[in-house]
This record gives sequence, C-alpha cells and structure tokens, in this order.
Amino acid sequence: MEFKPKNREWVKNVAIIFLAVLLVLTFFSNTIMNRSLPEVATQNVTSGSITARVRGTGTVTASGVNQVKAEDTREIRAVMVRVGQEVQAGDVLFVLGQGEASELEQAQENLRQLELSYQRSALGGPTYNYAADERKVDAAWEAVIAAQEVRDRIAAASGKELPTAELNQAKKELEEATFNRDAYKSAYDSLIESSQQALSQKEEERLTARVELTSLLDGKEIPWTEEEISDPQAKVDELRADPEADPEVLAAWEKLSDATQAADAAADALAAVDSQQLDEAQAKVDEAQAKVDALQATIDEILNAAADSEAYRKAQADLDAAYETYETLQEALDEKIAADQKAAALTGLDLQDLAAQIQKAKEKLEELTGGEENQITAKVSGTIQSIECTAGDTKLKGDVLCTIEVPDQGYTLSFSVTSDQAARLRPGDTATVSNYYWGRTITATLTTIRVDPKNPQTNKLLTFDVEGDVNAGAELTLSVGQKSATYDYIVPNSAIRSDTNGSFVLKIEARNSPLGNRYYARRVAVEVLASDDNSSAITGDFGWGDYVITTSSAPVKNGDMVRLADS
Repeated sequence: MEFKPKNREWVKNVAIIFLAVLLVLTFFSNTIMNRSLPEVATQNVTSGSITARVRGTGTVTASGVNQVKAEDTREIRAVMVRVGQEVQAGDVLFVLGQGEASELEQAQENLRQLELSYQRSALGGPTYNYAADERKVDAAWEAVIAAQEVRDRIAAASGKELPTAELNQAKKELEEATFNRDAYKSAYDSLIESSQQALSQKEEERLTARVELTSLLDGKEIPWTEEEISDPQAKVDELRADPEADPEVLAAWEKLSDATQAADAAADALAAVDSQQLDEAQAKVDEAQAKVDALQATIDEILNAAADSEAYRKAQADLDAAYETYETLQEALDEKIAADQKAAALTGLDLQDLAAQIQKAKEKLEELTGGEENQITAKVSGTIQSIECTAGDTKLKGDVLCTIEVPDQGYTLSFSVTSDQAARLRPGDTATVSNYYWGRTITATLTTIRVDPKNPQTNKLLTFDVEGDVNAGAELTLSVGQKSATYDYIVPNSAIRSDTNGSFVLKIEARNSPLGNRYYARRVAVEVLASDDNSSAITGDFGWGDYVITTSSAPVKNGDMVRLADS
C-alpha cells in the first residue's frame, strides 16, 4: 500500500495573507483615526514685554439728569414727548387730566361754600345814614350862633365891636386845615404800614431762600461764605458762566438773589415815603390855630370888660350851654361814624380774604378738571432719557414721570478691572473707543480710580468722562494705558478662552504609543495680566517649551485627542 504526504502549503499561504491584511488594516485604521481628529494650530508660550492696554466695556450714562415728578395725584391725559427727543426749558411734557373723583367733588363743594359766604357777607354788611344826626348837629350849631349874637349885642354896648365873624371864619379854616391834615396823615400812615408789611414779607422770603440754599449747599458739601450770601448776584453770574454748574444749585442762588433784590427794593420804597404833604398840611393847621387864638384873645378882652353886666353873664351862660350841647352831639356823631368805618373796614377785610380763598379754590378746581393750560413743562433743556407713564395712567404725588438728560453736564462710563491692571493707569489717561465706527468722534478720559464696591478685595472701578457723538445707554469698549512691562508667560490673544469657570488655555500634551506620539488638549486656568492688540500676559501652570492651541478645525475640550496642523 502506497502513502502520499499531506499538502499543507495552503495553510501557510492563508496565514501569510491574513497577517498581511491585518497589517494593512492596522496601518489604515491609525491613518483614518488621525484624519477624524480635530486639527489644531499651536504656538509656544514665550516670555517678553507687553505694552499693556486695559480694555473694558461699559454703558454711557449722563452726568446730569433731571427727574420730572408728579406734584399731585393726577391722571396723565397725554404724553407730549418720546424717548430720545430733545426738549427745551418750558416745552410741554405732559397734559394732565381730572383728579380723583372724591377730591374733585370736595373742591367743587369748597368753592360753593366760599362763594356763598362771600355773598352773605356782602349782603349782610351794615348800611349807614347820618342825616338825622347831622340835622341835630346843625340845629345845635345854629343855637350856638344865635346865643353868640345875643351875647355880642350886649357886649357891643361897651362901645367895642367884636370880631365874631372873623373868628367863625378862622375856626372854619382851622377845621378844614385839620381835616386835610388828618387825611394826609391817614394816607401817610397807611403807606408806611403797607411799605413795612411789604418789607417784612420780602425779608421773610429772603430768609426762606437763604435757608433753602444753605441747606442744599451743606447737603452737597459745597462751601459758601457770608459775603456770597449777602451779595448773591455775583455768585449767580459766576454759575451762569460755568457750563458745568449744577442746575439745582444755580436755581437756589437765583432764588436768593431775586429775594434779596426784592427786599432791598421794599426797603428803598419804605425809605422813600414822602412826608412833605403831611408837613405842609400841619403847617396850615398851626397857622389857622394861631389866627383863631389871636381873634379869641381879642374877643375875650372885650368880653371881660363887659363881664360885670348881669345880662352879659346870662347871655354867656346861654352860649356856653348851647356850645356844650353842640359839642356833645358832634362828638356822638363822630364816634358813630368812626365805629361804622371800623366795622366797614373789617367787613372789607373779610370780603378780601374770602375773595382770595375763592380764587385759590377756583385754581384748584381748574387744576383738577384738567385742560390744555394744565400742563407739566420741562424746567431744563436736554434729551428725554426715559418715560415712566403712558396716557391714561394715574400717578401719585412724587412719582417720577420722566427723566431728562442734561447734556451740558457731559457723560460718564465705568467698568471694573483687576487691581494689578488699575495700578498701571493714572487719572488723565486717554482711552480709545474700539467698537464705534462710521466716522463718529468720541473721546474718553480716565477721571477716577476707586475700589469696586462689588469686588473690593480684587478689583478697581475706572470712571471716564466721555465726549463727542454719544448718547446715554450706548455700550462702548475702551482701551487705555501705555506702560510696558516684562512677563514670564505670553500667548496669542486667540489662545485665551473663557467659560463660567473663568479664563483658560488649552495646552498640548504629547504621549507615546506603539504607533507614535499622541497629542492631547489639557485645560490650564489662567489670569490675564495685560494685553495688547496681539498678545496677552498670563499666569498659570506652564513650563519651558509648552505649546497652546490657538485655532482648531472643530470644538476642542479638556482631554480631547487632537492632531497638529502640518507646519
């Protein structure tokens, strides 16, 4: 029996083919995997110097604003302005509607009651008629004349003529002169009293304006002197010439100046009250009195010579009695007239007071019922920054209706930086605006560096004065500072990333494998110390020769495998 050897060649061939296929698949799987990884560009971490420029973004705010508030609880009937509109002092901002129904009804009832009181006082005032009293006085005076004529006829028997007619004429002239003097004195006293009252009122207004001004200045910690208070117009002129003057302070100084001028004018008016007419009237009274005294002395001398006659003594007694009756009736009439005049004056004062109350009540009612004349106007010129109401709203007393920017006082912008960044800056440094184009001209100057109240341990707040074509509410990115410093770690700005945990870079780490080096991205937390237009100085866990990722073909996170871009 013949045995043939087994053919195992095919087994060897199959094994060779399998190994070859496995080797090819291994090679291509590595290439395929590499091609699927994100491709990254890198740059090494270097040391050197950077001309630091601190950057930050903030919102522009107006340095001066005026809040327009409701003076009473009222309905806003119409809003006459819009946000962003420029207004001038005196422009209409809001038209007011009716007040609350209960307040309106109360105002109407108050006016009705006042008008009723006025009518009652006017109709119930006293009426005066002195005809009967005057007839009695005239009759008594005629009795005096008759008694005097009897006495004079008896005295004439002595051979001397009495100047009775001249005496009566002189007494009449004395009475007229006295009446005129009393009229001038009454007018003079009234003018003096009214001038003194006006002066007292103006002095009170001046004192009130002074107290309001000094309280405002002390509240704003603005120094003042007694010389300025005594002559406020000089301070008003100074503030009007200052474009950055506080409008509220200027208005208070103007109020004091106006009150001072009014008080000075009232004092001058009091000093200028002329007593010449009164003095002249008094001189005529004195002259008439002297004439009466001289004539009376002459008559007394003649009568004394005839006094021994019994008929004369009786005639003189009758004359004295008639004259006493006349004086009694005249004094009673004078007292009655004086009392009636006083009552009339008091009634007139009551009517004047009621008329003033009625006028105020009408104004209040007119205010509550609204109308085109019932408006709120702008007290300053500026731009409407915000409006806090719409037509139909009812606003309470003290509610803010709108806010007006006062551009004359400029604009400011603030943002927070680290204390190390702030240490490289000084007030007066000029910043550049990096996010406004289209030919806008804006300048920003650093004015203050102070502790950031939100992060007092680590940050400072930079405040800039902003000028140019800008409005409140605009967001600006500023770059400021020009001091150069040397740093250990500098990377391109494109390498720095940030998320909710802060700023970081992705550093390249190389690891060996059977198929060669593999590259991984590792997150390194950093703090940016300074930046220029291309690079930033940072702190972090770095060593010599480290590389950081600057760009990638796909998102990369901590621990991802990456492939390096071809050089």
